[in-house]
Formats: sequence, C-alpha cells, structure tokens
Amino acid sequence: MADDSSSSLAARYQRGTIIATVCMAGLWHGGFDTAAVLLKWPDFRWIWVSPLMWALFTALIVAAAVQLLRDGVVRRPWLGVVLTLTISVVVVVNADGRVIGFENWAFGAVGWLGVLASWGRSAAPLAAVLIGNGAASTIAMVLLAEPSLQDVAFVLTSLAGSAALQIALAYGVRTQSRIVDGAVGAATARAEVETRRMAAEQAHAARLQRHEFLQRTAAVALAGLADGTSDPVDPAVQRQCAIEAARLRRLFLEADDVPDPLLHEVRACLDVAESRGVPVRMSVSGEMPPVPVQARRDLIEPVVEVLGSARTHARVTILGDGGAVQVSVIADADISLAPTAAGQVRVECQREGESLWVQTSWTGRSPLPSSKTTRS
Repeated sequence: MADDSSSSLAARYQRGTIIATVCMAGLWHGGFDTAAVLLKWPDFRWIWVSPLMWALFTALIVAAAVQLLRDGVVRRPWLGVVLTLTISVVVVVNADGRVIGFENWAFGAVGWLGVLASWGRSAAPLAAVLIGNGAASTIAMVLLAEPSLQDVAFVLTSLAGSAALQIALAYGVRTQSRIVDGAVGAATARAEVETRRMAAEQAHAARLQRHEFLQRTAAVALAGLADGTSDPVDPAVQRQCAIEAARLRRLFLEADDVPDPLLHEVRACLDVAESRGVPVRMSVSGEMPPVPVQARRDLIEPVVEVLGSARTHARVTILGDGGAVQVSVIADADISLAPTAAGQVRVECQREGESLWVQTSWTGRSPLPSSKTTRS
C-alpha cells in the first residue's frame, strides 16, 4: 500500500508539472505570439507565411502536450526539434532579419517546444533548439538587416534572457523529479522495513504461542515419562504420546510456505497415525479458502485427538466451499469429546457403538449448516 501511495504521489507531481509547463507555453504562444502576428501582419515579407508558421507551431505544442499528458514523454522529439528550427528560420527571414521585435515572434517562443521535447529524457533537444535558434537568428540578422555590433550584442542578450526562463524551468523539473523519486524510494524502503518488522513480530508471536501450547501438552507427557509417573506400557500413555507427536508435527509445519497449509498439516497428523499401524483414508473436495493459523489449530486439534486414539482404522474428510471448511473424522477411538462453539470454529461429535464421528467447521462469513445432529 505504501508503494502504491508513493507511486501515486510521484504521478501527481509529474502530471502537475506537465500541466503547469504546458500552460506556460500555451499562454506565451497564445498571448504574445498571436498578438505579434496580428499586429505586424502588414509588415511581413510574405504576408501569409508567418500565420502559417504560427498555426504549425500551435499544432506542435498541442501534439506535444497531448503526448506528455498521456504518455509522460514526447515521441519523436528530434522531428519536433527540426520542425521548430525550421519555423524559427522561416519567421526570422520573413521578418527581414529583424530579430528583436514583434515580427520575429518565434525568437522567444521556440524554446518552449524544446522544453517539452526534452521532458523525461536528456536536455539535448532543448539545447539543440536554443543553440539553433540563436545561430539562425544571428545569421539572418547579419545577412538581411546589416546590424551594428550593438545590435548583435542586444540580440545575444535577449536570447540569453528568453532562454533563461526555459532552462530554469527544465532544470527545476528535473530537480523536482529527483527529489520526488528520492522520497518515493525512501518511502518504499521504509515500507519494506516495516513489513519485515511486522513479519518478524508475527513469527515471534507464533513461536511463543507454540511454545506455550507445548508446555501445556507435550511437556506434561514428557515430564511424566521422565519422572516415572507415566508407564510407557500403559495404552493411555501410548495414546497420549501419539497425540502429542501429531501435535508436534503439525506445529512444526505451521511456518511452511505451501499452497494449502491446512491439507499439509492434516496429512502430517495422518502420517503419525499410520506410523502406529492404523490405516487412514482421506478425501478432499471443494475449493479450500485460506484459513488463519489459529483457526487451523482449532480445526485440526480434535482430529489429532481422534487419530491419536484410533485403534484399527480412521477416515478423514475435508470439504471446502471457497469461504468455509469442514473437517470430519470417523474412527474406532475410545475417547470422549464435547461439542463446542468457540470463536469461528465449531466442534460436533457423535458416537455410534465403537465409532466416533467428529466434525470441525470454520467459516469466514457465516456458520456452516451441520450435516448431522449433534449429541453426546
């Protein structure tokens, strides 16, 4: 989420600066250049040439603006540079070499197209436009207007003044992009660190929960064997050890990165029962949803007790419907389990002769309807 917000912030800054730059170029051309063409129309060498160049320059600005707003970059920038310099040469020639004046309206305007063409890439298109415009204007003035050295100096000064705003804007945009990119990179790095910290905290909390759980179960059984209070020959002790072994197997597998953790943990419990010589059949149907760790513990714990107590056979059925899971087991197990409904997991039990049927249900939406009547 932090990555998305940072990228969105960078995109907003980028689009905002593009809009501001396009507006500046449009206002310059639409205001100053339009007024120059209209006021000096009768003074042009060829009366229709400058209006045509004005229309071509307008089309270039509109095309560049559309591409920038849509793609963030101007396609074929050097074609735009060539057309821009052509406009500069034609306009200054049509003004009879009068560089400083309304007649040569392109003198201060063409740099804006250089700014747009350089957006998102090197400053080479802008540099080419500014240098080419200055050279073309100076040469045309020398050849057509017979200027004095003072006129040449004035032209160069004016060129520097008009180009300064465009260069400053281009540099400011690049500086802002670097700052925004740095901020986005820092935010992304902070988000990654925070994600790793949260993952580490969750893993540590899960380890503490497993340790506390084992202290209440497996540690008690091991302590009884160690101090001699539990007889390994006693079937009840053997059953309890089998149950604890299945619990340990399941807890060790909680952190495994597998497509379906629930089935992965249930199969581990089946392996423990089969190692005791109890054949277990398992069937799975439906679409399995992602089940939280604690819900998996609550779902599998009654199954572990039944499988650990099964004498000759067991059958496990897992049913998923995309938003809920039912895990049922039937075995000839001589234990007693009480129906419960704690949290999102419900346990149902039914005994018929030597067979014990237990079903655990979990849903992330609403409780699953029971397929059997529960009774003790």
